[in-house]
Amino acid sequence: MSSKTGFDFVPVFDSSNWLSWFTKPALESTAPSTTTSCSTTAKSVKARNDWVIKNSAVIGYIKMKYTKSVVAGIPATHATLKEVWDGLKERFNKASAAVILQEIRQAFSFRLSGGDPINEISKLSAMFGCLSSRGFTIPEFIRTSILIIVLPHKWDSVATYLLQSHVLDKLNWDLVSEAIISKFSHLKGSQPSTSVIRPLHG
Repeated sequence: MSSKTGFDFVPVFDSSNWLSWFTKPALESTAPSTTTSCSTTAKSVKARNDWVIKNSAVIGYIKMKYTKSVVAGIPATHATLKEVWDGLKERFNKASAAVILQEIRQAFSFRLSGGDPINEISKLSAMFGCLSSRGFTIPEFIRTSILIIVLPHKWDSVATYLLQSHVLDKLNWDLVSEAIISKFSHLKGSQPSTSVIRPLHG
């Protein structure tokens, strides 16, 4: 029986769901590889061939998550993953006032589930980053306050500790996200992650 990967849970991109599709962890983990180009990687014929095979495989894998109309709109000249990714962002990462309002609503109504918070904090961070890229930068104080508000009720002790131990305007995203991750790790009996999920900016 084959096990599912994070990519299996990514929805199909139909051009109308850019934000929810682009912020899926499986796609976010793929995105950094788009910065690699054949000319910078190909130090030998073998290295170049390996890069071409990997590049083609990842493009094919990602296209499995596009509708036919989206695939048809990708120019044939876009041969590298970076070109495909940048082309999608250029074409779809634009929004009307209604779409922007929906993205703001998504960010402000977001809630942590009470499970592993790392991917969920990353998703909220990506929402703020998307808004920032559209010219709607949310101040640090507001982002941090939202991160506290989205805590599940069973983690009220985290919010209480943060608010009693720090002046509200001195709280920042790093401090709050570390406290949330530490709480989850404590409940699971594991060591907390040392990585901090910082808000993305355009």
